[in-house]
Amino acid sequence: MIIIGENINTSIKLVETAVLNRDESFIRNLAKRQKAQGSDYLEVNSGLRIYPKEEAEDIEWLVPLVQAETGLPLCIDSAYPAVHRAALKHHQGRAILNSINGDSSRWEEILGVAKEYDCGIIGMLSDLKGIPAEPAGRVKIAERILDGVSSFGIPTERLFFDPVVMPVSVDTRNALVLVETLRQLKRSFPQVKTVAALSNMSYGLPRRSLINRTVLVLAVEAGLDAAIVNPLDKRTMAAKQAAETLLNGDQFCLNYIKAHREDRLE
Repeated sequence: MIIIGENINTSIKLVETAVLNRDESFIRNLAKRQKAQGSDYLEVNSGLRIYPKEEAEDIEWLVPLVQAETGLPLCIDSAYPAVHRAALKHHQGRAILNSINGDSSRWEEILGVAKEYDCGIIGMLSDLKGIPAEPAGRVKIAERILDGVSSFGIPTERLFFDPVVMPVSVDTRNALVLVETLRQLKRSFPQVKTVAALSNMSYGLPRRSLINRTVLVLAVEAGLDAAIVNPLDKRTMAAKQAAETLLNGDQFCLNYIKAHREDRLE
């Protein structure tokens, strides 16, 4: 499974302060710690900015700083193609852009950037009507997104479907909907990867880590390929490693044993 570390996000107050003050030491340390705990990508998000120009300036500062510290590729999270483009001017390696959805009016510019810079792209399974309540509705949006991405000449293997994780505190069916959507996506589009921001599931609840690590195990079994999570939560990362091992994704349990030796299991 691909782990995308979620913590360089200005919705987190300490990160917002660090970005506003251009605190290089804080961001470098946060990036380094996420890599040490098993991140394959790091997400960067300065979405609290009101104006795209300010957000782009933040991203242009963050991208080279984070990559210089970690060498990891990044997941650029922004609603604005101009911010994606600003980030990619400084990015080394293949980035992932987060994201498009089923609203085709936004595809041309964002997919144009993704193709130009050879990026991965996340397709959120929502559209102008909102997020379908049932898995079948989300799968229909996925089919539309796949057709659109293919029409731009972007290889199918660069696409990630995001089934859209909604809090279980809002509707206790939301975890079941997530799992069933993942199953249907893997049956219908086995060539496309899946990704989910799993921490959203626990929003509004106490002991959020317990919910997060449990839904991660359910999602891995249902076919999740990439997770946007907090890699500094050792119990969540340990649950991920155990799930992969139990589901025959860890030959001879070598990764599990390595994680134990590196004190990454709890």
